[in-house]
Amino acid sequence: GGYACRNYLMTPLANPITDAEIRYQRAQIGTRNAIERTFGVWKRRFPVLSVGIRTQIQTTLATIMATAVLHNMLINANDPLPIDETLINEDLLQEVPVL
Repeated sequence: GGYACRNYLMTPLANPITDAEIRYQRAQIGTRNAIERTFGVWKRRFPVLSVGIRTQIQTTLATIMATAVLHNMLINANDPLPIDETLINEDLLQEVPVL
């Protein structure tokens, strides 16, 4: 599975053997991981990106661009990220009384 290598898309190697292939593989995997983390942070800040944007394509593109610009502005302003609620311990939540 996966994507075919194109002049605009570099894919991982199935079985890197040479030193150059192994270095390429490490760089490719490291870059992919950094991109995936960035997308995760972006989606956490703007949940609409996680659930899907159901608008016309031009509005969707504008929404993606606007959230990217806002995200970068918030990074520059040292704005803290929203709490990742998936990391909250569910057991602790059950111990808190609800009034």
